[in-house]
Formats: sequence, C-alpha cells, structure tokens
Amino acid sequence: MAADTNNENAFRSMQQEAVRRVNEMYRRSREMVGQPQRQERPPSPPPAPPPSVPADRQPKAPDQPISSLSGLLSAFNIDEEKALIGMLIYVLAKNGADVKLLLGLGYLLL
Repeated sequence: MAADTNNENAFRSMQQEAVRRVNEMYRRSREMVGQPQRQERPPSPPPAPPPSVPADRQPKAPDQPISSLSGLLSAFNIDEEKALIGMLIYVLAKNGADVKLLLGLGYLLL
C-alpha cells in the first residue's frame, strides 16, 4: 500500500509541476506580447526576382487545371480512403515500418 501512496504522490507532484510550467509560459508570453519591440530592424531589401527560364524549358500547363485533391483523385478514379491508405503506406515505408504492416495496409487497398 505504501508504494501506491508513493506513486500517487509522485503523480500529483508531476501534475502540479506541469501546471506551474504552463502558468509560467503563459505569463511569459503575456509579458512578451505586452512589451513593445526594443529594437527596430532596418527594412530588408526586396527579394531578387527568380531567374528567367527559357521558353522551351518552361513547364507546360495542363489543359484543364485540377483545383483540388478531390479533383485529382476523381481524375484517376481513386476514392479518398484508398488514397489515404496509399499515402500512409508510402510514409511508413520511407520510415522503415514493418513489412507485415505494409502488406496488411496493402491488403486493404484490394
């Protein structure tokens, strides 16, 4: 029973510490917002224009622009759920996920 009491006390102290830190961050942010800026920065020079690309190398615009992801998905006859699972498989594969997980998600695409 003493261990349970110890765990509860440790948990309460961690909670109180977290609340104290949140209040401290909130107070600091209010102080920072309330104070005027101490130094004014000199105006930055305007950004340089992008380098021009020769006319023969410029990308060609599609005949009918696709304005949203749903338009792109409907153009390829892919429903949103399958697209989401496909993107999930891609991200997980890039991050070295377990092959069984990837195969399971692939099964959902069938």
